Amino acid sequence: MPGILKVGMTERTPEERLSEANASDTWRPPTPYKIDFAKKVSNPFQKEKTLHTLLGQYTDRIHPRREFFRLSQEEVLKFVDLMDGEMWAGTREEEEEEEDEEDEDTSSESAQGVKATGVKGCRDMAKCFTNGQRIRHKTWIGTYDSSKKGIVYDGKTLSLNKFAESHYKSERPDRVWSVNAWKECECEVNGKWISTYYLPG
Repeated sequence: MPGILKVGMTERTPEERLSEANASDTWRPPTPYKIDFAKKVSNPFQKEKTLHTLLGQYTDRIHPRREFFRLSQEEVLKFVDLMDGEMWAGTREEEEEEEDEEDEDTSSESAQGVKATGVKGCRDMAKCFTNGQRIRHKTWIGTYDSSKKGIVYDGKTLSLNKFAESHYKSERPDRVWSVNAWKECECEVNGKWISTYYLPG
């Protein structure tokens, strides 16, 4: 439903809730629901109630007892960002971006010998990167430290997602900082920058 989002909570995993919402015995929109983003928070019932109250004042709530709001994903993320918690690792990118990436590699160079087939590559930093290897997100360049199991940048050790998120928070505070770092980052291999998206495991 273009321009309308369902904003709710679950005490199970986002995938389990999605499966339930798309079950044949429940009301569904013309196309199946998809998870745009999720965040693990404490006291989810209260957080949902507060979020619904704020969204109801900020935008058009389709029905007073339903979880449907007329607003953009970016607008909801601004409210969700105010909550303490951890973003769900499966927060999805727009499908169009994934399709574009499958058709055309926009990085400096695709991973050596790895075809852009739409199949994700390695997602474990310990297996993907070597100690001392340089990792880049836009203008930031960090170094993978295998003993610290993270990317060292500006004296901090970060996961790949936190590295990209920190970059956006620092240099693009106007942007929603939620990111799929494996798609946006590059690593240096033999003096060349290649996308981290299709790296072999």
